[in-house]
Amino acid sequence: MGALAAAYGPLLGPLTIRFGISLPVAGAILSANFAGALLGVLASMRLLERIAGRPFVTAALCTSALGCAGIALAPSWAATIASAAVLGMGSGGLDIGLNQLAAHSESRHRTAIINGLNGSYGLGAVAGPLVISNAGRQHLSLVYAGAAVLALLLVAAVAGVRRRLPHEPEPGSSRLSPLVIVFMAAFVLYVGLEVGIGGWMPSYLEAIGHTVIAAGTITSGFWLALGVGRLLMALVPARVPEGAIVLTGSAVAAAAMAAATVATLAPVALAIAGLALAPVFPTAVVWLARRRPRDARATSWLFPATMVGGAAIPGGIGILIGRFGIGLAPLVLAGVAAASLAAFATAARTRS
Repeated sequence: MGALAAAYGPLLGPLTIRFGISLPVAGAILSANFAGALLGVLASMRLLERIAGRPFVTAALCTSALGCAGIALAPSWAATIASAAVLGMGSGGLDIGLNQLAAHSESRHRTAIINGLNGSYGLGAVAGPLVISNAGRQHLSLVYAGAAVLALLLVAAVAGVRRRLPHEPEPGSSRLSPLVIVFMAAFVLYVGLEVGIGGWMPSYLEAIGHTVIAAGTITSGFWLALGVGRLLMALVPARVPEGAIVLTGSAVAAAAMAAATVATLAPVALAIAGLALAPVFPTAVVWLARRRPRDARATSWLFPATMVGGAAIPGGIGILIGRFGIGLAPLVLAGVAAASLAAFATAARTRS
């Protein structure tokens, strides 16, 4: 999933050549994938209440395989766009389904499991552009055909999924309780921060004197730290409270982004921010699941919130940067990090 999602950027150039289209037109594949993922998440919220985990994950993998096969064999640009939307639907279903199954499992190590799950996604996001840049430009169809085959092979591993998600909300509780709403607000801000760092820090690094290549490398270091940091969560004892992990990571990230306003500290600060933010998203899902253990609907609402955050917050950051200049980008991002920290702190004080 991570490799396929990150592959679209370096894929735009080859698509313009393959179909004889302009770069802005090729960029529509990003919107198609996002729209499909949003539809997949919203549909999955309903489906996961009605079917067990095994058939759900199997269907999501098959949908992803269908989308990959469509891109590999697409005879036209319209068919490619449609296939990207189908791939997005499969990825959106896998995103919410796998995270939900991990968050509501009975394992005492579920915090480490869900962090490992998202860490693998992050490492795939680092690898995806490398694969496309080196092999995908000349062998695009083979790359996506291979991804389709891999998705189908993974169906065999779904045999270990034996249960369905719990849907037993407490009597008198609403689907969107105050606790869930606060968590959703925190997730909107968190995802907006993560995407905002990846989108705006390269321009800031160039503005303070780094070359384009160096700025890209430093930003890649942020994403690598994000992935590795989640894998390192396996070393954290299971007895450490989820809330403490989320609040500490959010606070360190806010401080790191504030430190990035100092030009000489920016590269190191960005890596520290990646490590600090690494456990926040997956651990917060487990945190809410522990506080609402019999109601998987509560954590389901977090996933549409992530998409709202990824779409809205970076644009808002852009408006502020356009008003005050790229030099204040780290400070603006530090403000978003502080707001996310405040939202999670409010969640910690909100009754279940």
